[in-house]
Amino acid sequence: MALEMDSWAVTGAQSSARIARLMHQSGTSSGNGVVDVGHLQVLPLEVPGGGVRITAGGATILGREQQFQGSYFAYNVGTDTIDISPTGSGSGRSDMVVLQVEDPNIDGTPWSHDVTTDPVYYFRVIEGVSSTATEPPAGLTAIPLARITLPASTGTVTAARITDLRRSANPKSQRILRVQRGGTQTDGSWDEAGNIQNPNFERWPQHDWTVTIPEWATQVQVLADWTNVFLKPLTPSGANDAIGQLFVGLVGGPDGPLYTTSSAYNFNQFSATNGYRCSAANKDQIPIPPAWRGLTVQVRMYVMGSAGQNGRLVADNWANFSCDLEFLEIPAPEAQL
Repeated sequence: MALEMDSWAVTGAQSSARIARLMHQSGTSSGNGVVDVGHLQVLPLEVPGGGVRITAGGATILGREQQFQGSYFAYNVGTDTIDISPTGSGSGRSDMVVLQVEDPNIDGTPWSHDVTTDPVYYFRVIEGVSSTATEPPAGLTAIPLARITLPASTGTVTAARITDLRRSANPKSQRILRVQRGGTQTDGSWDEAGNIQNPNFERWPQHDWTVTIPEWATQVQVLADWTNVFLKPLTPSGANDAIGQLFVGLVGGPDGPLYTTSSAYNFNQFSATNGYRCSAANKDQIPIPPAWRGLTVQVRMYVMGSAGQNGRLVADNWANFSCDLEFLEIPAPEAQL
């Protein structure tokens, strides 16, 4: 093999479609998928029937039929529709809706389009795929958009029968890490996880962080740690274990905060005089609604202590707290921009 003879953007030199495709592949880091998270969604017809509609948007499609084929760029202007065949009485069927490239200039392909008059990009339905299929057949230059699952004797495609298979060609991500140490509050007292009964909760520790949600984010992965907190010793009259729940909230957007699912802690005391160092964590993912994207919000850590909790957890100056937030761009119907 040798360097490509065609030259791009050189006066008087020859160029070709392939060098343009290779340049597009390089410029997109061999990405393969939709351009933005709201692009090319497969949805039921306005009145559900024997087909689906595909929303506007663009995609980068990596060539699969030939080595050094490069990548293609396609854009659906407006909304298109495509038919889905009904199933017979014998059994159900799964179909895959794809955006497919049919380039007749690639050796060995069966395509016969006249590229001077015909497109080379098509929405196609691959019938009879596995009920768990997520990829088009090997060697086909196409990206998956959705899987349609129809029971026997069915000709109507509803939202419940559509599984979104889209991926971003070059998904974005942004990590934001916030840390703090414990300490006293403004009145000089230690910041304790109070004896608060469910379903009430309090901020602990008593400090918020500020973050700006990226405008493209559709999900945030949250890793929160309450580390090296102090478990107070038993009181002379005795005490229960330190039991409760911890979670994280994004606060300041419309329609109330966004919360992680709570995680539990249960720390046991074995001495009436000694305290202990304890650590707990909360991990979850939260969808980011469209109205929240681009907003600056507060990140809060919360605690809910069980009734009778006398073994208090203390955010003293040896305790450490952190929230590791990774915002992601993930195509999904709820990620409509």
